[in-house]
Amino acid sequence: MRILLVLMLAASAAFSQVVISVDENVGKNRDKSLWLALGASAVLPGMGELYLGEKSLVRPFVWTDAALWLAAISSYFIGDHYISSAHNYAVSKAGLTNGSRDISLLNTVGSYRSRGGVAGQNSSPDMDEDYNQAMIRAGKDVNADLDENIQWDWGSSDNPESTENIEEFKSRMRHFRVSRIVFQVSVGALVINRVVSMLDAMRIYRATSSKAFSQRMNVMPEFFEDGAGLLLNVKF
Repeated sequence: MRILLVLMLAASAAFSQVVISVDENVGKNRDKSLWLALGASAVLPGMGELYLGEKSLVRPFVWTDAALWLAAISSYFIGDHYISSAHNYAVSKAGLTNGSRDISLLNTVGSYRSRGGVAGQNSSPDMDEDYNQAMIRAGKDVNADLDENIQWDWGSSDNPESTENIEEFKSRMRHFRVSRIVFQVSVGALVINRVVSMLDAMRIYRATSSKAFSQRMNVMPEFFEDGAGLLLNVKF
């Protein structure tokens, strides 16, 4: 009986068919360029994936990039608005004589009530009252960092209105600094979004650009229903 079975298998092998099934995704991008995919992702995240035929992550990358661009651009212009507002306020309320919107200068203007003596103050003000007095006490030249023509005076700390004015100025400067932080974070996130998209495009390319069969092979022998031969189903 065993001998007969062996003979039947041997005979059917002569009429057998071999069916090879290959995953089309393994080599679907073998004719595409990795560098083009990486370049597309660097310009606009998600485009590298689109080029390689992987559309599931295109929208998340594109919408994320759009949101980050909106945050970066809006925060930049908001910050520009606040620094202009702070400078104009210092000119109006403290008589700042410099037309520059230099950040370091405006920070100094918010740190000291005056340069050269606060109106209505005594001759020995506190350290945070007069810039010149603070420099002299620190053993520095009063004109070393600021030109002598730059002057401002917020007024006496005994005057509630002058105190409100300088606090309003500081508030505008704080808003400017926050907007600049948001801008810097947004720009950093834009770079990261591109790096992640490029890495994802590289992963997709490596997984779908192979010109060889995969390493997994399944052999499934099957008899034809009429017994005429053997079907050998090989899956890679």
